[in-house]
Amino acid sequence: MLRIYCLLVLLLLEASAVAAPVVTAAEGTFAAGSAVTLRGSGFGAKPTAAPLVYDSFEAGTLGAKVLTNRATVGQWDTGAGYDVGVYASDQAWAGAKSVKLSTAGGVYNLSLAKNGSFSTLYMDWHVRIHYQSVPSRNYKPFRLYGANDAMQLNSVILCNGSGMSVEAGGSSSFWWDATGYSQDKWQHYQVALKESSAAGRADGIVKMYIDGVLVSTHTGVVTRSSSAHWDQIRIGHYWASDGVPDCPANAGANIWLDDVFIDTSWARVEIGNAPTYAASSRREIQIPTAWADGTVGITVNPGAFSAGTGAYLYVTDAAGNTNAAGYPVTIGGGAVPPPLPGVPTNLHVQ
Repeated sequence: MLRIYCLLVLLLLEASAVAAPVVTAAEGTFAAGSAVTLRGSGFGAKPTAAPLVYDSFEAGTLGAKVLTNRATVGQWDTGAGYDVGVYASDQAWAGAKSVKLSTAGGVYNLSLAKNGSFSTLYMDWHVRIHYQSVPSRNYKPFRLYGANDAMQLNSVILCNGSGMSVEAGGSSSFWWDATGYSQDKWQHYQVALKESSAAGRADGIVKMYIDGVLVSTHTGVVTRSSSAHWDQIRIGHYWASDGVPDCPANAGANIWLDDVFIDTSWARVEIGNAPTYAASSRREIQIPTAWADGTVGITVNPGAFSAGTGAYLYVTDAAGNTNAAGYPVTIGGGAVPPPLPGVPTNLHVQ
């Protein structure tokens, strides 16, 4: 009996250790910029609640360069091609503005840049592309650098395929995947990364979603060969206009980015359009302002959800666990009240 009891205790401890977050209440109105408090359990720890950087680009002056300006939260930095992006209103995922990157004049480095020292990253943004003639032989939606460029990680879309590339100081890996882009269509990128815990150790993680679909997932990855960390993030990074035997030259492209979110933790809050996270083809990142295991404060970002739309709240902890069932809310309103219990049947009073 003692052995059985100990086994049950161990199983319960193991189950609690991997328990996903549970949302039990949401207090506030889900309108743009409103403060909402989520209550529940299993949210875990996030020492710095706010993201490293988040930008809706709404505060920028039309036509001005983004450069190293303040974002909605945080600030942009310098990097190759960082002087290309301008605040624009000809396209926007949500609100009235976005950042526009253009290859006009033969430019090929096109980046929003953030620098630092990164062992874990979660990145989230919307992108729209208009190529002038045909797709590029080499378009990189994002790229990371480290160790004087000896470490690199990037997504690459060719005219005839796509994949994920990792370089770690002499060693490299490339995996074909299902990444792609469509002309004149907004797409939602979500990228979750963890570097190797030590030089040469095969325990890194690379995951990428597009429009809610997991298109690239790799575990046991060697991401570094030294004690160095990723130190440069480039989003909207690279567009080649020249040709190669399999891909003709092209006339360049315009690229728009909106609602760009970068953080050093996987812990986050999102609003989805379906009652499960996996089924949510639209996900809008929320801006955390406070974080504890049982309560999380957010500033609401409805994104492209319109007022009156039903949606679902999802909390992901630092390990990547997300509540299985979305918590229902109404955009422009509050939490959806639970249904009343049904009328009892076969009830007898004695």
